[in-house]
Amino acid sequence: MKFRLFLFAAVAFLSSCSSSRRTASSASDIVQVSLDLVNVQDDQVRVNITTPAISGNTVTYQLAKIIPGTYAIADYGRYVRDFKAFDGSGNSLPVSMTDSNTWVISQAGTLKKISYLVNDTYDSEGGNAFEEGSSTIFSPAGTNILAGKNFVLNMCGFAGYFSGKKDIPYKITISHPDNLRAASSMKDENSSNTLDVFSVSRYAELVDHPIMYSEPDIASTKIGGMEVVLSVYSPRKKSITAQSLFPDLEKMMRAQKAYLGDINNTPRYTVLNYITTSAKDDAQGIGALEHNTSTTAVFQESMRSKDLIHVISHEFFHTLTPLNVHSREIQDFDFNTPKMSQHLWMYEGFTEYFANHFQVHQGLITEDQFLAKMAEKEKLSRQMYKDDQSFTEMSRNVLDPAMKAQYPNVYQKGALIAMCLDIILREASGGKKGILQMMADLSKKYGPAKPFDDNSIIAEITQMTNPEVGAFLQEHVVRGTPIDYVKYLNRVGIDRATVKEPTIVVFLANNKPYLMVDTVNKKAIAVIQDNGNNFMNGLGVQNGDEIIEMNESPIDASTPMNVMLAGYGMEEDDPVSMKVKRNGQVIELKGKAKLNYVEGSGYKFVDPSKEKLKNAWLKE
Repeated sequence: MKFRLFLFAAVAFLSSCSSSRRTASSASDIVQVSLDLVNVQDDQVRVNITTPAISGNTVTYQLAKIIPGTYAIADYGRYVRDFKAFDGSGNSLPVSMTDSNTWVISQAGTLKKISYLVNDTYDSEGGNAFEEGSSTIFSPAGTNILAGKNFVLNMCGFAGYFSGKKDIPYKITISHPDNLRAASSMKDENSSNTLDVFSVSRYAELVDHPIMYSEPDIASTKIGGMEVVLSVYSPRKKSITAQSLFPDLEKMMRAQKAYLGDINNTPRYTVLNYITTSAKDDAQGIGALEHNTSTTAVFQESMRSKDLIHVISHEFFHTLTPLNVHSREIQDFDFNTPKMSQHLWMYEGFTEYFANHFQVHQGLITEDQFLAKMAEKEKLSRQMYKDDQSFTEMSRNVLDPAMKAQYPNVYQKGALIAMCLDIILREASGGKKGILQMMADLSKKYGPAKPFDDNSIIAEITQMTNPEVGAFLQEHVVRGTPIDYVKYLNRVGIDRATVKEPTIVVFLANNKPYLMVDTVNKKAIAVIQDNGNNFMNGLGVQNGDEIIEMNESPIDASTPMNVMLAGYGMEEDDPVSMKVKRNGQVIELKGKAKLNYVEGSGYKFVDPSKEKLKNAWLKE
């Protein structure tokens, strides 16, 4: 999963890693789900379930309380209305609701159909989904119902499972307007332009395959035997298209496939990219939710292709872990009373490390840029989180509100843990093997259908590598002892050094703001009294200019934070366009981003005697 921490990081994210498992079943032992996207009622979709054969007097039907990888309670059943159950003659059966996700149906032996309405989550998001006590569902894990225009179907929001029936097949039939097309990694079994049919082996596989319906804006290609599909829905900013984003996405994914080699054998990978208007009744959570063969991503209208790349470069590596390497807690995930795995340090930390390491390995970034990313992770990890937190304890108890604030550190310290292990393994093997090879070996032993034991995987990794790896994991992952990163970086000739760091927000320079936000009149006014801001100077912004648009996105001056975010995360020489109102006239300014820099603590290669090992670590 990826999500944004304001002014500090645009990192983090979620992996949904349910595995396919076919089970023998009779014709009656199947759950048939029907969704009507044509006759939307008051912004709600009608769901009809033709039930499998049920024995016994009662049966429970449940929607998910939580789904794999989100590490937060969702309670999708909150969005269900008008729940009814019927026998074969259409007579109503008694139903009682025991909690927000669970319905108990009586006279279950005669049950043939249930029916209910589902409201979407995008309409009612309030606050940050990752704040303590928040009930908001993270947008990429949510649902959208916009009749005739767009439907985001994370299926956990529309379909549930019957007690004792999670592992039987599902058949999903979706009627939809003729102008809309589905994007998904599932294969449509019906040739009609208004009716789609999908089949999966069990409920976990259904949850693992989101679908987005919109007017077709799709780009695709083949990369090493894998079909890559990008679908985009951008209702207002028409310059955000699949064709405009796809070249950079394709370049990145070709590099990832080359990096993974034979480890990855995904046949189809789909990216569903929803662009929010940021209105009160639209998605607010920016980031992505990873699934085994797809990603759902939500971005603001200010997004650039590199924002998509930053997120997907992380999400795609979840095809390694937890898809191929995961514990029984994930394989047999309980959607309503889950037992969480201890190993987020691996699922998320390794994934985030690979997302950065492959870029320097494949020549997409320089060594200095890679080291700057690692230095930034060290800074964020020490500033924002408990440095002595046991990662296995945090992972095991991640649903505890007290642990919720520590979870994002898996994307900071978790990646640094992976870096240290990679260096240890490279040194021990004379540069020949690192953690990518270790994960390849684990993938061969396990794979999508075979889980490891949560309590023994560290011992197993120790046995297959060396005692130093085991000692490191026990000391820093299990016990949570703070890590001296320089101790490990020294082994590859790298030491701490003073480096130049770019400003995070372009409207600030030397901690001084160069604009004033009038929240009453909703205006952002440039305040330029010196030549200290390279970004503003480079574009030719003048004192008193009202900034009304940036990179084709209107400036929202309702809060200072909104304005600052419009100038967040730019890199040197990024193309920039800005519209300003000057003396009553609208003027468009164009140029390349010029940033201010400050001195900070980072890493530098300083020991040529270690160059061979350093090169093996970063390039081989």
